[in-house]
Amino acid sequence: MKNLFAVTTVSVVILLATLPGCDRKKDKSGQWRAEQNNSDVAVPSSDEADASVAKDRVLLHLKAGDFSSVFREASPGFREIGKEENFMALWQQQLQDTGVFKEFKEISHAVRPEDKHFVFIYHIQYENAKKELRLVFGRSKNGKMELTGIHQTDMQNMDK
Repeated sequence: MKNLFAVTTVSVVILLATLPGCDRKKDKSGQWRAEQNNSDVAVPSSDEADASVAKDRVLLHLKAGDFSSVFREASPGFREIGKEENFMALWQQQLQDTGVFKEFKEISHAVRPEDKHFVFIYHIQYENAKKELRLVFGRSKNGKMELTGIHQTDMQNMDK
C-alpha cells in the first residue's frame, strides 16, 4: 500500500507539474484574466480572494507542521490519492531530511485556463534545504475554495 501511495503521489505530482501556467491581469470589470496561447479566461475577483485565503491557511499549516489539517481541508479528489497517515508520514520524513520550515517567498501566481484553478509557486527555505513549492486551488462542487494539488521539488543553484 505504501508503494501504491508513493506511485500515485508521484503520478499526481508529474501531472500537476506538466500542466501549463499562465499570467494574470485585472481588467476594468474587476475580474482576473488569465492569458495563455492568446486566449483569455476571466475569473471573478472573489475567486482570487478565496484562493488567497485558502493558500494562506495551507501555508500556516505547513509551517506549523500540521500536515493532518492540510490533508483534511483539501479537496475530495486530493484526498483520494491515499490515506492521511501516509501523507503525514511523507511530510514527516521530509522534515527529517530538510529540517524545519523557516520561511517562504511567493515567486509566481497564475490561473490555469483549462480549469480556472489558481497556482501559487513559492521558494521555501527549510533549515537545511531550499525547495520550490507549488500549491493548486480550485472550487469544490459545494463552492468552497480548496487545495487540489501540492508539489515540491528541490531547488538547485538557488542563492542562499
